[in-house]
This record gives sequence, structure tokens and C-alpha cells, in this order.
Amino acid sequence: MFVKRIAFVLLIVAGLSRLVGTAVAQAEPQQFVVVYVEFKPANARAGGDVLQQLDALAEDSAGVIRFDVLQQIDRPNFFALFEVWGNAQTFEDFQNSSETQAILTQLTPLLEAPLDQRPGNLLTGTVNPRSRHAQARQIFVITHVDVDPQFVPQAQPLLNTFVADSLNDPGVQTFALLSQTPTLNHFQLVETFENQEAFDDHVSAQHTVDFRTATAPFLGAPYDERLYQFVSR
Repeated sequence: MFVKRIAFVLLIVAGLSRLVGTAVAQAEPQQFVVVYVEFKPANARAGGDVLQQLDALAEDSAGVIRFDVLQQIDRPNFFALFEVWGNAQTFEDFQNSSETQAILTQLTPLLEAPLDQRPGNLLTGTVNPRSRHAQARQIFVITHVDVDPQFVPQAQPLLNTFVADSLNDPGVQTFALLSQTPTLNHFQLVETFENQEAFDDHVSAQHTVDFRTATAPFLGAPYDERLYQFVSR
């Protein structure tokens, strides 16, 4: 009888271990990535074409959730990639594949600076599927917020509140705060607006003015806000 009880207990422990392992796997965070791409001005069109090849490859890759190719509105030779992957491993697998490396090799002679890749994690806010976007009029904004390390405890609650307030602004489709890995005092605000008017109204809103005023003393570099448009697939 004693042996049977021990065996029963061991079965329960084994079952609980499997359940815990499943819960840990399910809790694995999505991998967010922002990549800044700067082409020589004469190579902007050719570079954009190569980035669309990368986009097509990503869309057929396991674990991809979202992959956007963006072109900066005021500097058309500057692009950005906004990527969301199921986890860090699926992103790493895509990045290291021979097909991806071949496309990145095509990019190299077109660039005026190396690719600036910034992986991160979602802290707060929402990122909607791209299929919900009206791309022709849409404004995509990526803002790099560099907080002096000693002021992160003061600045991060302000960032969280700013995201929550901004999600209620008219015309906002995505507004999220990412932390940069492993530089945790660097943040990315990822924002999508229905059109230019919605963006202009947002930056003019009192809560935005208050946020910019409150965070200014905590910044270690200028507030770097860049406006993009989608590159059509």
C-alpha cells in the first residue's frame, strides 16, 4: 500500500511539472524588433525593393506575427522595419537563415550606415494587426526615448500614463511602449494614426504637452520622433 501511495504521489508531481512547463512556455514573451535602415540617397528605390523581398520572406516564416516596411516621410532614403515575432527564438531563426542572410548581403552596398537593430519587449499599450490599417492615409510613428539611467523610476510611470491617455485619442490605431533589450533605459514608442490630422491633434493634446514637459528633465538625448508611411507590398 505504501509503495502504491508513493507511486501515486510521483504521478501527481510529474503531472504538475508538465503543467508548470506548459505555463512557462505559454508565458514566453513576444519578440519586438525595430530596425533603422539608412540608404545612400541614390539607392532609396533599390533599397526599398530589397526590403520588400525581406518582407515577403518574413511573411512565409514560422513565428512571424507582424512585419512592416516603413519609409520616413521627410527623408525618403531612411526606412525602418517594425517586426513582431512569437518569441526570441523564432526571430533568431529567421535572422540566421541562409535566405535572410542573402538578402541582408544585397542591402550592404546600398547603405550609408550599418543597420541599427533594436530588439525589445512590450511594456504597455496595444499593437493591432496590420490588416486593420488603412495604409494609404496612415501615419506610423517611431519615437526613441533615451532616459538618463538614474531617472528611469521617475520617467517610466510618465511613459505608461502617456500611452494609456494616447490610446483614447481620436484616430489612434496603435500606441505601445517597448523597452530596448538590453539597454533598459532606452524606450521606443510605436504609434499608428489614421491620418496626418489625427497625429497633429495628438501632439497638440494637453496630455501630450504635459507629458513632454514632465519628462524633459529626465532625458539623456533629444526626443527622437520620426514619421513614416507604409511601403506597399
